[in-house]
Amino acid sequence: MAEVVSQGRCLGAALRVLHDGVEVLDLAVGDATATHTMATGTVVPWFSASKLAATVAVARAWELGLLHPNDRVVQHLPEFAGPGKDDIRIEHLLTHTAPLRAVDRETGRRFADGRHALLELVLSGDADPDWTPGTRAAYLGHAGYLLLDEIVRRGSGRPFADFLRQQVTAPLRLTSRLGGPPGVDVVDVPWFGPAELASRVARFDVSMGYPSACMAGPFGDAAEICEMVRQAGTRHGRRILSPETCAALVTDQRPPTLIDESAGRARRWGLGMVLAAENFGPASPASFGALGGTACLVFADPEAGLTVSLYFNGNTGAADRLSRDQRVIDALYRDLRQLGLRP
Repeated sequence: MAEVVSQGRCLGAALRVLHDGVEVLDLAVGDATATHTMATGTVVPWFSASKLAATVAVARAWELGLLHPNDRVVQHLPEFAGPGKDDIRIEHLLTHTAPLRAVDRETGRRFADGRHALLELVLSGDADPDWTPGTRAAYLGHAGYLLLDEIVRRGSGRPFADFLRQQVTAPLRLTSRLGGPPGVDVVDVPWFGPAELASRVARFDVSMGYPSACMAGPFGDAAEICEMVRQAGTRHGRRILSPETCAALVTDQRPPTLIDESAGRARRWGLGMVLAAENFGPASPASFGALGGTACLVFADPEAGLTVSLYFNGNTGAADRLSRDQRVIDALYRDLRQLGLRP
């Protein structure tokens, strides 16, 4: 990581590693800002890795009987009805197989408009034509989780951020939060990639509170969430999810040949979880986790008993991101093998 920082490819970096549930590494290098060094407790935006925490909150709502993955969205949100939308199920939102790609692009363009405006946009927007739910796949930045947010809010009678805190982050003893007051002290992650792509990863105002992108806190907290799922729903002696729910989250939900149209290739996906992504380096096919912007990733590798969170304070192009990630993870697995650990 220090080499990446010294090469000017990011300002700083943080890495946390758990092996068999025990922390074996928690370090940070470089800078968070021009005046503050990067620390393991530095508050950073999780970008799309926020979906990891949001997914676990949705899973808790499932266990509490507030929803079921097979439910049609319109059962919970009647105003969502319309051609091509009536058969969209909660599972399609979690697997990014709902025909909402066009309206999702619009939410990205209008990110600063606020939760109410974006939710109304998704509720009233048209479904993509020639797309039967579940038969095509394309990553949804915000649309799917805006709907999940509202389903949980109506079912629980409380804001999604409060539900997530009460059901997930507080029991796990995490300090990270969804949203926060305007002006909250969160690192503004700079852009180090090609200039023509810089607008794709603009600064995230976490006070917007979108469950798709607005978690903020030490990114090592994301490792705690992944570790809980790896341990079949239990962490620090507290049960958050049942083993059966955890198994569903990390089981392939897409046909193996289904092309993800936003990636141009097939991608394995569970219920809200990325499975065995190329960004996880030498991790086993059983690995699962989440990616955020082009700055961070978190994954658990059940076969190795390993959970890793990696944060670079600097978004970059996709190729450079993959190179940065894999060099660190390759070195990590190599060092652990030399220490006689299982990877």
